Amino acid sequence: MFLKFFLFLTLITSFLGAAALEKVSVQLDWKYQFEYAGYIAAKEKGFYRNAGLDVELREYTQNSDVVSEVLNAKANYGVYNSSIVVDNGKIKPIVVMATYLQHSPLVLVTRKGIDSPADLVGKTIMGTKNELKHSTLSLLLSHFDISSQNSRFVDQTFSIDPLVNGKVDAMSAYRSNQLYLLDQMRFPYEIIDPVEYGFVMNAGNLFTSQQEAIKHPERTQKFIEATNLGWKYAKEHSGEIIDILIQKYHVKKSYEALAYESKVIKKLMMTDFYAIGETNSETTTRLYKQLLRTGAIREDQKLGQFLFRDVIESSKNKFQLSEAEKDFLSAKKKITMCVDPEWYPLEAIRDGKHIGIASDIMQNFESKLATPIELIPTSSWNDSLILAKNRTCDILSMASKTPERLKYMDFTTAYLELPYVLVTSMDKPFIESIDQLHGKKIGVVRGYEIISRLKKRYPNITIVEVDSISDGLKQVENNHLYGYIDNLVVTTSYIQKGYTGSLKVSSRLEEKDELRVAVRNDEPHLFNIFQKLIVQLDEATKQKIYNEWVSAIEQVAWIDNTLVWKVFALIMVGIVAFTWRYFILRRYNIKLLELSITDKLTGLYNRQKTDEKLLEEQRKVDRYPTYECSVILIDVDYFKSINDQYGHQSGDHVLRQIAQILQENLRQTDVIGRWGGEEFIIILPHTPMGKADSVAEHLRYSVEHYPFGLDQSITISIGIGKLFRDQGIHETIKYIDSALYEAKNSGRNRICHAE
Repeated sequence: MFLKFFLFLTLITSFLGAAALEKVSVQLDWKYQFEYAGYIAAKEKGFYRNAGLDVELREYTQNSDVVSEVLNAKANYGVYNSSIVVDNGKIKPIVVMATYLQHSPLVLVTRKGIDSPADLVGKTIMGTKNELKHSTLSLLLSHFDISSQNSRFVDQTFSIDPLVNGKVDAMSAYRSNQLYLLDQMRFPYEIIDPVEYGFVMNAGNLFTSQQEAIKHPERTQKFIEATNLGWKYAKEHSGEIIDILIQKYHVKKSYEALAYESKVIKKLMMTDFYAIGETNSETTTRLYKQLLRTGAIREDQKLGQFLFRDVIESSKNKFQLSEAEKDFLSAKKKITMCVDPEWYPLEAIRDGKHIGIASDIMQNFESKLATPIELIPTSSWNDSLILAKNRTCDILSMASKTPERLKYMDFTTAYLELPYVLVTSMDKPFIESIDQLHGKKIGVVRGYEIISRLKKRYPNITIVEVDSISDGLKQVENNHLYGYIDNLVVTTSYIQKGYTGSLKVSSRLEEKDELRVAVRNDEPHLFNIFQKLIVQLDEATKQKIYNEWVSAIEQVAWIDNTLVWKVFALIMVGIVAFTWRYFILRRYNIKLLELSITDKLTGLYNRQKTDEKLLEEQRKVDRYPTYECSVILIDVDYFKSINDQYGHQSGDHVLRQIAQILQENLRQTDVIGRWGGEEFIIILPHTPMGKADSVAEHLRYSVEHYPFGLDQSITISIGIGKLFRDQGIHETIKYIDSALYEAKNSGRNRICHAE
């Protein structure tokens, strides 16, 4: 009897547990293989379940139409190999949630002796209709005038036999799949990769419909985060996932073939340059322009909002409270707030007033709520935590989430993320990891969330809790502590104002400071209100507030030229002295042995290499306060008309001549690359914006007066910007690209600067 009752109880518990999960479905665009390892890992290792989701993965069948399934609400999410879906010249309104392959694995594999797109004239080419119309392969073929009029196209059989047997001369293939089979057969072949000719596209795009994104933003965000965790796990435990694919998902590939695929997939994820799942609007925008130029997209089609975060932001133009939330605020009268009294420029208390980035954001919130947010002054962060715990304070304006704080506070989505750094005296060396500081005393403000993480990850370091950042830095200056840890923005501010010449940033930690609004957990309406405020805080407003307070720091005259050169010399010695840089460069060099770094048409660096160089320069900018690096984007004006009037061969000749002009007029230390199509990128190390402007004007003049041998004049439009500390490379390129767009829209043959 007891056994029956136990089984019944287990059944009921399982049923209730399953019922609590939200059911969602994902339509894959091919058969199960390692290309979907992240989704399978998220499902099999419980990441989806932990996020409250019951996920159905749907394998591709012959009748599957991935995009239609999602847009018609037959599936919640889908996976597609392009971030733009085109149907009869129109753009389908998909919302890109995440991108897992930053470069597409799609290439053309040809029989030996066909090593250039021009060699495909008169040949038989096998591919899917979509690949031959709307992919980088179609852009490549169109650029070299390969069409059904001078070549023969046949449908893809998804087998290498036609190529091996000589029935076709070229076939579309994935680096992760067919190349393994050809290598196993020892069949000689050539690869024509669109990337090497300036046509770049990502793949493995997770997408949804606008309706799903707007109606269920939290569920969608949970799915993205859980899938990212799945990909991280799959990347680190590929052997385990391969076993699951074979044993549970009955994949027909051999273990060796899946292992080969996993290696290629990991490379294409490019996690040295992109966070897992990171979406890159710049790549999609360039693909849109290229498809538009080839006529694959109608001229009346606009790209619009296509990234999940942008769609959600634009869908919430007006802040609205529910009737229950309005009644709650009406009864509450005011919201009490505690802050960190000494954490400038993030926040501080001066003369009884709240100042800093958090202050401006809270004022923005207060204006939307029409309910006063009242500051409760404290003398330390620890005092603020005590008042929050005993409910004297309703909210903490800027706090990190910890298990202990979750006992009495709820936390909104993070609205600011900053890196932690180690501050030491000037005589201490620069280090790659604080794990090297065995037995050293490191100060952290009492009550800060990072303390528990540091103790767990670095047990050999002695963490000393201090009263405030000023207390911590003073103890470092007096050699009572080896170093002090806090986020980069705050430490930079205090060093500039009071510790110039005595303290410095000696290391950057992997840990991040994720800052949120903390809300007392016994008032759910209040939490919902602040979560809405955070979600609807647009990036432009946040960036404006951040820039105002951070630029105020940078304008302080805190260092003279002699000291700049001393610090610079010390940094250079540090670079030579420490071997960590050698290992990073060695890792990149191994990649360069496997991937071509040269654009086949112009002889300049290709996209892969320029991405690497940008990352190297960004790291220098992040690490050294005085280092400056400018970036120039160039677009050839009216290039489509050159191709239309004189043909693609003349267009290619113009691109090669412009590449030559750039090489002849720039320094050997400058990096020149083909960014895509008729666009070029120039990276100028050790160059402030003023000098970059002179360089750009010289290049513009040189191109305008160069004898290209055509009846029409050739000019270029230029956008200029610089790399900023702690700003993502892709965000910076986006701003510079906007400047380039402005130059073209304001008459072309001119230069515009990124704001």
